[in-house]
Amino acid sequence: MNRQNDDNFEELTLADEENDESFTSDEKSTGSESIKDEISDYVFMKPHRSKKYYSKPRGSVKNEDIMLVKSDRNSRHRSKHKSKRKMKLWKKILISFICVILALVLIAVGSFTFLVIKGSDELLDDDYNITAPQGVEVQNDGEYIVYNGKTYELNTNVTSMLFMGIDKRALDQSEVNGTGGQADVIVLIAVDTKTSEITMLNISRDTMTDVTLYSANGGYVGTETQQICLAYAYGDGMETSCENTVNSVKRLFYNIPIKSYLALDLDGIAAVNDSVGGVDVVSPETIGSFTQGESYHLLGDMAEKFVRTRSHESAEANTLRMQRQQEYVNKFMNKVISQTKQDITTPISLFNASSPYTCTNLNPSKVCYLAQSAVMSNGMSVNMLTVPGEAKMDGNYAQYYVDETQFYEMFLSVYYSEVK
Repeated sequence: MNRQNDDNFEELTLADEENDESFTSDEKSTGSESIKDEISDYVFMKPHRSKKYYSKPRGSVKNEDIMLVKSDRNSRHRSKHKSKRKMKLWKKILISFICVILALVLIAVGSFTFLVIKGSDELLDDDYNITAPQGVEVQNDGEYIVYNGKTYELNTNVTSMLFMGIDKRALDQSEVNGTGGQADVIVLIAVDTKTSEITMLNISRDTMTDVTLYSANGGYVGTETQQICLAYAYGDGMETSCENTVNSVKRLFYNIPIKSYLALDLDGIAAVNDSVGGVDVVSPETIGSFTQGESYHLLGDMAEKFVRTRSHESAEANTLRMQRQQEYVNKFMNKVISQTKQDITTPISLFNASSPYTCTNLNPSKVCYLAQSAVMSNGMSVNMLTVPGEAKMDGNYAQYYVDETQFYEMFLSVYYSEVK
């Protein structure tokens, strides 16, 4: 019995050797190195637990089985690689899109910053030569003023713009001086660009001051004390008319720099009013279709009637109209400021809406700088003052004479600060 077991053992050993030899021959025919790699890949693959695998005897591993496993692995690899390529492509597209958006934002911010800086240079400078009433000490071209024993320093953060409402339906250039119309509304707007405090100085159209006169063909004649509204007439109805009015206002305001101007014709009142959605006012007097103390939401022609209607029967007619204009401008400015805080492009939109009806040296850089000052400030206030004086009738025409003492103290409060 032991002999028989030994014989069986020898037969099994020979069978194993034959299997080893056959496998070795397959290995040599395929290439020992590649076969080893493939077998290694096959051996270390983890089977799915949901399926049951049976290991084959060593001698039963065939090249077809190995190639099938490798093909399956390659297929999964290609699928995974393709998926990665798609992800990389989407990532590249997304990154490119973000870069484009950032570039546009930077360009927009850069452009706005450039306009703000340019606007600052155009609105603020140190080129001034401010005068004062007789007996007031002026130092360093008006940088310092000594008045009633107190010293005042010029606020160089303040810029001034002159607004003019012209009594014509449309502004057009005229070759004949004297036909350009008159400035019925004259308001000097002082803006403190540091605090965003706005002071609107209402100047009566009948104010008597020095006006530069020109002949019909544009030749210089000289200066004469006249109603300030007539300064606009001595020009071409556009730029030279605006500049001549600016010069008269500068003389009245002790040569304070006025860096900007805007003249608006009659048709522009409704257009500008409606561009902000209309304005809510309370009428300070009973005139025309308006009743004292009543509230009105002004749209279209109603806005023009509210700010323009006046009686010609008394010297105080224009003063009463100025009160309505002050009410309107105050409410209008508050609405613009409120809208600007919500949308910084509001002044640009307002500027574009008014442009067909205006003559102005305002430009996008000035507007951007003023808008930026308004938004960046902690608070904003609008204060409207009237140049103090007395109205008198001279025949059929009213004349307004400024009270110089009261006016100069008002001037100092707007443009100067007391040195402590």
